[in-house]
Amino acid sequence: MPITNNPQAYGKAVDLSSGINIVPNTWGLVNRLGLFENKYGRLKTIMVPRTTEGQHLLEDRNWDERNPSIAGAARDFLTLPVPHYPVDDAITPNDIDANIEWEAAINGGLGLETIEQKRAEKMSRIRRAHALTLEMARMQVIKDGTVYSPRGTVNVNYYTEFGISRQVVSVDLDSTTVAPNIALEGALGQIQDDLQTGDIVTDFICLCSPEFFSALTNNAFIVERYFYVQNSQQQPLLVDRLTAGAPLDARFRTFDYAGILFVEVRGSVAGIPYVAPDDAYLFPRGTQSFETWFAPANRLSTVNKTALESYYFEYINRKDDIIEIMSETNFLNVLKRPDLILTLRNEA
Repeated sequence: MPITNNPQAYGKAVDLSSGINIVPNTWGLVNRLGLFENKYGRLKTIMVPRTTEGQHLLEDRNWDERNPSIAGAARDFLTLPVPHYPVDDAITPNDIDANIEWEAAINGGLGLETIEQKRAEKMSRIRRAHALTLEMARMQVIKDGTVYSPRGTVNVNYYTEFGISRQVVSVDLDSTTVAPNIALEGALGQIQDDLQTGDIVTDFICLCSPEFFSALTNNAFIVERYFYVQNSQQQPLLVDRLTAGAPLDARFRTFDYAGILFVEVRGSVAGIPYVAPDDAYLFPRGTQSFETWFAPANRLSTVNKTALESYYFEYINRKDDIIEIMSETNFLNVLKRPDLILTLRNEA
């Protein structure tokens, strides 16, 4: 068993336990589900073309009549700016001067911190911020169809852009007289009627708040369906159905019901939950509705070149007293079919 210096009693030793690292949860659910297709552009503006075909039924006519013509498709497009998310930092002599290397200290050594260690620490923190911002932005566009832009540099609401409204379907999960599959079947039917793309739908998925997921799995009809009686006691068959399968890990609970894969979405950022309480977001997978477009950094070396997901630049000044760190990630989440996302709300 390793020993180390006792920081509270100089000259004394203590046994050393393994360390505790407290890092905010990085759920990464949207990324794990593979909902968004990454696109790597070369510019800072994206154009999304749209073609809308009409329905045309032919009429019978006399043999000597000419055939009627069919109206052409309606075409329009959206031009959308790519948001810019920069974050800067720096390393100065004061950041490392006389600092004992933490790993060495807890293992009984006495090493001094280096520039390389401080750089790695800051780069790791920046990369986590990039990943968290991407996850939050993707959840936001699923949640309400808006592009994440807390300072308002980009103002995009796909429901406004396409001239439609988000549909909300009420599901009374507390009811003991109406089974939830009735409302769910109606919601699925609405999405099926609205598809109109010819895409093959792989499945239907529903991202649920913990409150919605709990109400669903404790619904009286579902409990009756997925419990059975053995030796005069109820045995929870439902429990075996709440273990997440690939590509999700055991942190996530799923429930396959009424042709829909329900996924519990826990977590929040800055007090904002990924999914609003008592809500769930239902949509089909396999329709190519979600894209994330990355744009290049605003540098001469990257302009008009294929974008990367994240950028990290480093500069040391001539006085040798500061290393400037400049990073950025530039992306736009595109929601091509906002009409295919429904909000399910647990309400009477």
